Amino acid sequence: MIQSKNNIKTDSKGKELKEYNQLFNFIANEADVHQYLTDCISPHWHKELEIFILLEGHVKIGIEDQRYTLSSGEGCFINSNILHSFSCENSKPCLFRSFIFDSNIVGGTPGSIFDISYVRPILKNAPAFYPFYKTTQDDSPFFSLFHQAFYACKKEYCGYELDIRYALSKMLFLICRKFSAQKTSLHFSDTQEKRIKQMLTWIDTHLREPISVFDIAESANICTRECQRIFKRYLHYSPMSYVKKKRILYAADQLSKTDLPITDIAMECGFASPSHFSKQFHEIIGSTPRDYRNTVRTKE
Repeated sequence: MIQSKNNIKTDSKGKELKEYNQLFNFIANEADVHQYLTDCISPHWHKELEIFILLEGHVKIGIEDQRYTLSSGEGCFINSNILHSFSCENSKPCLFRSFIFDSNIVGGTPGSIFDISYVRPILKNAPAFYPFYKTTQDDSPFFSLFHQAFYACKKEYCGYELDIRYALSKMLFLICRKFSAQKTSLHFSDTQEKRIKQMLTWIDTHLREPISVFDIAESANICTRECQRIFKRYLHYSPMSYVKKKRILYAADQLSKTDLPITDIAMECGFASPSHFSKQFHEIIGSTPRDYRNTVRTKE
């Protein structure tokens, strides 16, 4: 089954929640980044591997503290537990397809030849991010395999899981061969990356409470200056600007899914008054809370 969604759900630890068959831990997505509020897939991470293909447009991908740009016809691999985000470069369509999958689909039983020779080298030694370009001869098989797997997922014919597993195995082999041949430097999560994850997780679980920069910094046992420095490095936001955006996104979700009065939602999201909430909501979403709710309900 192909998913098309407009938000990222996370658990209490800040990891993305998946909606897949637990017997076959694989998700195929097809969407436009513009479907997501603020034309951005917010920073998140998951233990699963991800393969992302851009069909149309230009997208900026945030990988830890780095930024990369992909254009139509290009793709990338994102390693396990890597903080990443996606944002549109302009107002034109930004269509993508992606796979998010458990490495055990390819590796099988821990300690197997597939696990030791092909999966572990990627999880432990491969870069956080690896781009692929359809125009190059070496990369074209990668795209062909991706589209084969996507077709299998779409049709769900008898044995489609085997075809997906085969395609993923070949794609991981190509990834492993590519970074080994180029002797890419190893990726290790540094202390600051661990701290930004701690702080993002803490913010997600305290959105309805009063929050200060001191509180955010304390959650990672650092000073406020270091907190601000880390946020600027990884997210290009100040801590409180990030909190405001997260609260507005949470409010938008409440407006679309509940019948709670707008005043109650404003209070629940930590805004001092409905008028202040409305102003901040319009600044980030581009419409008033009432207009947004009416628009969402009309589309249902």
